[in-house]
Amino acid sequence: MVLSKLRNWLDRYDPYWYSRLMSLKIAYITIILFIANMLLSPPLASLIMLLSGAGVLIIEMPSINDLDKKDNLYLAYIVIICLTVGLFSSYVYLKGWFIVVASGWCYILYSALKKKPELFPIVGVILMLGIMSLEGYNSGNFFDILNRLFFIVEFALIVFWAHKFFPNLYHKIWLAALTRNLAGLQQMLTKISVDEATLVLKHNWNARNVSALLKRKKYYVESSQVTDLLGEYYFYVTDLIVNKTTPSPELNLIANDLGLLARAICQKSNYPAQFNGYHNYPDLATHNELFTQLYQHWNKICSHVNS
Repeated sequence: MVLSKLRNWLDRYDPYWYSRLMSLKIAYITIILFIANMLLSPPLASLIMLLSGAGVLIIEMPSINDLDKKDNLYLAYIVIICLTVGLFSSYVYLKGWFIVVASGWCYILYSALKKKPELFPIVGVILMLGIMSLEGYNSGNFFDILNRLFFIVEFALIVFWAHKFFPNLYHKIWLAALTRNLAGLQQMLTKISVDEATLVLKHNWNARNVSALLKRKKYYVESSQVTDLLGEYYFYVTDLIVNKTTPSPELNLIANDLGLLARAICQKSNYPAQFNGYHNYPDLATHNELFTQLYQHWNKICSHVNS
């Protein structure tokens, strides 16, 4: 009972599982960093762990929806944060030059990302971390700065491999978006209203966005096809409601089928029955075709997982 209430509370505030996944990964990385700190004992350990671990938060942004891109972005982050710390630490006592260097470096970073504005927040994070690093790296001594940069790189490599060995849990985000997509379609059909249409489209976009992160799973192709079919369902259901060409009982039949599939997905089990279609309802021909493909792809996903 307590666990059920906790799960419902988490689902209300974290509907797509993003925060839970981030929390698990950060806790895991933190444990690895504390072990590394105990073995290596770097100077200003808390700052070095922060600089090396912050990249994990960056690569888990929803807009970074490719596994190889996550790896490459983290490695690029380490190079940039080392350059930032090195530059800021070298000019910190030269007040006028420090402002020039910091402004110029900011311009360079924004210019480098001008074709990818979704990554602009990363620049702000890097500059903030660079300023924070001055608390420890303010001696201006070249060898002192270099020594600390080596520790950052060392810890960053540990974090990188910890990230690589972290279990792929992105399917939980996909399943959460999928079940909400189906529930939204059900509500549209039950209420015969498109008030939920924008929210349903958002659920489908989230499922589509994260499905690319499942490409190393055996069921990647099927998961992409399920997501695409639900996108088609959105336009199909919207058309039925807006044009009012289908009677309410037939809309309820569609909603019932989607509800059965949603229950199967929540239980992570096969679709419970053989779907024969509604041959006496010509208005549901598209539903017969789409739903047959939908539950068959879901059953294939279950067979892949259980094999």
